[in-house]
Amino acid sequence: MKAEYLLQYGKNPDLMPVMIGMRNPDTDIFSVPADNAVGTNSINNAITLLRFNKDRIEYDEVRRDFINGVGDGDKFYPGIFSDNWIGYTQTRGFLLFNLRDKSFADHVPIKSGDQYFKNVAAFDGTKLQFVFHIHEAYFHEGIRYLKLLEFDGKGGFKNLSEIKTGKDEVGYQEPWAIQNKNIFIYNNDSIKITAYDMNFKPIHHPFCDLFNGQKAFRCLDQLSIHPTLPLAVLVEMDKNERADYRVWLANWQNPDPEKRFLQLLGQEISTFSDSYDIKRLSVSDFQFSPDGNWLVFRDESEVQRSVTNPVFVAIPVDGSREMPLGKPKILGKVMRENAYPTSTAWIKKPLSYVVSDGLVLYKWELDGLRREFKD
Repeated sequence: MKAEYLLQYGKNPDLMPVMIGMRNPDTDIFSVPADNAVGTNSINNAITLLRFNKDRIEYDEVRRDFINGVGDGDKFYPGIFSDNWIGYTQTRGFLLFNLRDKSFADHVPIKSGDQYFKNVAAFDGTKLQFVFHIHEAYFHEGIRYLKLLEFDGKGGFKNLSEIKTGKDEVGYQEPWAIQNKNIFIYNNDSIKITAYDMNFKPIHHPFCDLFNGQKAFRCLDQLSIHPTLPLAVLVEMDKNERADYRVWLANWQNPDPEKRFLQLLGQEISTFSDSYDIKRLSVSDFQFSPDGNWLVFRDESEVQRSVTNPVFVAIPVDGSREMPLGKPKILGKVMRENAYPTSTAWIKKPLSYVVSDGLVLYKWELDGLRREFKD
């Protein structure tokens, strides 16, 4: 099957980022509900907003020393889910912080020393409901649970539902995603996706019908579902190793059945270019923007030839078009010598994708890109 778009190599970026150095090394960032800013918990045991102001950053410390280890632990972030609250895991804990009134609620939902968080996603941000990926150590593979918890913002929480989804292997995690309060979970033994409601009861969904009808699919490595549109990006790989990647677009409401499952990306590599020795496609970290108008991912195809420094690529999204994903645009990569991306974040206004290499921030204001589509 011919890919809809071919990634090109050796070309200049389509959009240069705003680059600003930070005063503290090893500064990681996350998305916050604030204009032209990202958050960090890496400085002075505090929640701090890094506000962009032309060619500099203003450090807006919101609150310091409200707990020991504000930035400690294994941290996973649910993205922007509220106008006031932010949240993140801390190995076995989950911290909620209100940027407006500076209140916080610190929780330890996991009591067992054999368990810890490996991911979190917002289920219903208005009710402070989140789905957590919990890993339980068990021999070599481990066991995975998905658990839906609801928090009251005052320190209390309750377990609404949970499901044991099987093995949780080192080096490979069966993808899951949330859209419109439906939870989609992939099983690699059956090569099927099942949709669940908030009680983890199976429900019928056309996306599952579409995917489960694919006869020759090998192994799902990554799954990213659009926040509102009937679209999903799926990354397929060889079942025995991370190799031979293929990227697919599922569009389960397309009126043409032949266009509901398309190969999205391929590669255009010239024998005479500096990139002639790229062996295969390698991509990761597909993220839709908060407004759903852009898709950003990492192209790591050149990583095998250099440092682990991927090229970031943006794709415009327009659900009114027959082909809703447009032409890929090259954003570029981290430019500091021997550096690599350590964290990323979104800004809603102006819509921007931000990358930290620990010492420098790279901010791409995506409205500066030309949106090109096939139709």
